[in-house]
Parts: sequence; C-alpha cells; structure tokens
Amino acid sequence: MTDFYLLSKPKCPLCDEALKLLHQAKPENPIRLHVVDITEQLELQDEYAWLVPVLVRARDDAELRWPFSQPIEEFLNT
Repeated sequence: MTDFYLLSKPKCPLCDEALKLLHQAKPENPIRLHVVDITEQLELQDEYAWLVPVLVRARDDAELRWPFSQPIEEFLNT
C-alpha cells in the first residue's frame, strides 16, 4: 500500500475538487490517502500557500500540482 498526501487548506474549492477526483480514481493497488491542512504547519503554509492542492507520493516525494498535469491514476500507479 502506497501513502499519498493531499496538501490542502480549509475553504479551498480546488482542494475539494482534487479530493473528489481522488475518491473517484481507480488505482491498480490500494493507496492510503492523508489529507494535510497546510495551515496547521507554518513550514508547509510558507511553501504551498498559493499552490494547493498538491498531491505528494510518500515513497519518493513526487508532487502532482494543480491543475493536475497527468491523469491521477497514472500518478497513483507510478
């Protein structure tokens, strides 16, 4: 099982859309999704404030930034 982190913040319509797309995705293998509120961590807020939502693959820290430039399934399966 691969861990992914969706960097988001409250009241973010794009973050809601990204989460919806993730729930609709059909990866080849099970994933574990962690939703991270960047407003709770100053370091993340400084780095990602204007970039969220960002999907991060835990094993290699690869990022898929909004608007997602590749299909979510492709990123989840890589």
